Amino acid sequence: MKRETDMADTPTDTDLDGPLSPDDIGDESFKLALNALLAAHQSQLEDDLKQAKDPERLKAELLKVLPDCEQEFAFADRLFEGFMKEDVAVRLLPEQALQLLGPRENWRWCLLHLRCCLIFGWLVCRRPRNFRAFNYLLYRYWRCVREVIGQPVATPPRADEVKDFNTLVHLAAAAYRPYLTDQLATVDFPSGIPDEVLNGQIDCFDGEAGAAEVFERLLTPETAQALLGEKAFAAHSRLPWFWFCRCWCLCAMRLGCCLAGAKNSLDIARCLAWYRRCLRQCFRPLTCALTGPNACTDEEIQAALGALVVPVTGTAAGAGFSHYVLEWSLNGITWHASDFRYPPIPPGAGVQGNSPVFGGLLALFDTSLLNPGLYFLRLTVSSVTGAVCVATHTFELSKKDVRILGVDGYSAMDTSWVDPGARFIETVPALCARPASTSEVSFGGCLSVQGGAFVGGCEQRTVKRYTLDYKPGFETDCSSGGWVNFWSVDYSTPVQNRFINRRTDFSTLTSVWAADCMVAPPPLPLCGPPPFRSVPDALLIASCWQSKVSTCGLSGLFTLRLLVEATDGSSYCDTQRVWIDNKTPCAMIRIDAVPKCADLFISQFATPPDCSVPWTLPVSGIAYDELIDPMQPFARPNDNFDHYVLTLTKQGGGTLQLPVMGPGGACFYGTQRVGNPGADCTPCVPHGLPASATIGTLAMFDLRALDAVCSSQVPYPVPANFTLRRQECCVYQFDLWVYDRTITSSGVHWAHDSWPIKICNDLPCPPGADETTCARLPGQ
Repeated sequence: MKRETDMADTPTDTDLDGPLSPDDIGDESFKLALNALLAAHQSQLEDDLKQAKDPERLKAELLKVLPDCEQEFAFADRLFEGFMKEDVAVRLLPEQALQLLGPRENWRWCLLHLRCCLIFGWLVCRRPRNFRAFNYLLYRYWRCVREVIGQPVATPPRADEVKDFNTLVHLAAAAYRPYLTDQLATVDFPSGIPDEVLNGQIDCFDGEAGAAEVFERLLTPETAQALLGEKAFAAHSRLPWFWFCRCWCLCAMRLGCCLAGAKNSLDIARCLAWYRRCLRQCFRPLTCALTGPNACTDEEIQAALGALVVPVTGTAAGAGFSHYVLEWSLNGITWHASDFRYPPIPPGAGVQGNSPVFGGLLALFDTSLLNPGLYFLRLTVSSVTGAVCVATHTFELSKKDVRILGVDGYSAMDTSWVDPGARFIETVPALCARPASTSEVSFGGCLSVQGGAFVGGCEQRTVKRYTLDYKPGFETDCSSGGWVNFWSVDYSTPVQNRFINRRTDFSTLTSVWAADCMVAPPPLPLCGPPPFRSVPDALLIASCWQSKVSTCGLSGLFTLRLLVEATDGSSYCDTQRVWIDNKTPCAMIRIDAVPKCADLFISQFATPPDCSVPWTLPVSGIAYDELIDPMQPFARPNDNFDHYVLTLTKQGGGTLQLPVMGPGGACFYGTQRVGNPGADCTPCVPHGLPASATIGTLAMFDLRALDAVCSSQVPYPVPANFTLRRQECCVYQFDLWVYDRTITSSGVHWAHDSWPIKICNDLPCPPGADETTCARLPGQ
């Protein structure tokens, strides 16, 4: 079990809080230091015992003023006063430290500032703290350090002192954030906690190393400069033993934190023994080791950095530790120091690691823009003496691209593929009185699906197969039941596993195996000059899935599932919601006044034959598109009707698009349904509809547009060679096109119907008419 003084990620042994030996506690130096520490606690315990035996005295104390921060600090001073005397404090130093430090007068400031480190650690761990209180204690720690080095903080602080403290707070935030991030991740994803509690991985000591890790991240060179001040840091940091002062302070903070949780004398003695062990480990030989990543390693999402990363773990520590640097290579020859994010994370900035690490996180390797495959890692640890330690390591980076990005080549989404609820959307343009809007898209017919179905980078982990399935409704759980398979691609031969067949990025997933003309040995048939031969089932080519499996096909809201199986037994999936519409519109047109192919006489509608009065001809029919799913709301994309268009074409002449009356007045597009074919999920046969069908008015056509004399009176332009002179007949055809907004491989769904008739302009020629307006002039 871990205790507060666990030295993971520090220049110490991973067994720091393990079983003790006589060497840890068996000499006079340890006895002297322990006596000093116990004496201070004994005085406090005796005072508490007296109060426990005298309730009246205790009540009198309760009526006094409430405890304040100054009492906390005064109590800490009294508690550690005897232990921090010079003769006692140095008794536990290893011989290497005494030799390194030299005459005491040269490093007395370091010794004095240890009291600040010890008290800071004790106060931080004395009771639960939030980050605000942590910064108040950091403020007192800063003032304590400035005082012992002979540069007390002014009252009020000077501008440079305020700047230094601001720097400290921001560095503290960076050191504290990983602790909070870890806690938040545990709260957000608690599913594994029950098993860890039940199997003993979590016990009452879990998480006690949190404060120690914060101390470790806090004590950086940047922090030292802000603590000491620019001038003092410049003077002291050049000293050969400055690194040890940092290590000594860290051990003192851990000792204070350990003592804050001590329940009895045995705990106090144990804390002191671990403190001594910590000091000894400051002088372990310069050590470097890479312990991870190993073998085949997946990337991880690091949300705070916005990156895909691989944790690099190991040890970078030892006497005189200065810093460490990580590098990567593809061949073990050319090395790159980029793409590593060093602690603290976040922010993960900097070009090197400035704090010693033992058996912990060295950095995060940012692999966002790197390709899968074999990687070499190199760790170089440097000391203040110029000595270096180098370690190398290899691993295979596994990458996956498992995602559905598009259907029928369409990829516009309201969020992104990462969002399980992402929708394919479009902007529906304004048309006549209909305003512009944004709505979900529907697809129909033979659907092609685009995306990635790739897992690779490791020799033992490649794609074995991928499948596509569908399920009615919206579903995000790949493991739920009810999925129906509609596509499967197996990678079963070496030729199929070539890079050319990788499904990455926006590849077509609905692909099938076909022959490839490639370099191959006999007896395969030639497909070009030797040695190019046709190899069967060697190349994936795009295809599509016919979703129209019945009269109504698959129509409604569905979820597509992509499932990728790897050769090592692992599997990966992605889901994508999609509206499927396999219901085509219905178009039926008729002229109630005259049968198809019969004669229509303009004089029957020009009553009176006055150019200033419309000559209205009703155009009837059906322009309809049923709801994709009748059980869903009457709104897009379920209501997928777009518009209809009416045209009139003269045989051998021009074409006129007829205006349609709508909510906003006359327009050349009908944006409202007209009529109803009377039966859902039934093919629309325009002139074989059931009795339940209803016919509506598609448009009211003004026949003046056909008259060479009056056509100029209609409020829209009439094409050349479209009108009829008076006493002239010609064949015309009314055409109706009805459209929805469903995307298919050949455009949107549409339906068409026509009504050809012969139109005769039997109106009399007006006086003074010429051959341009009258086919037979008077007297002819």
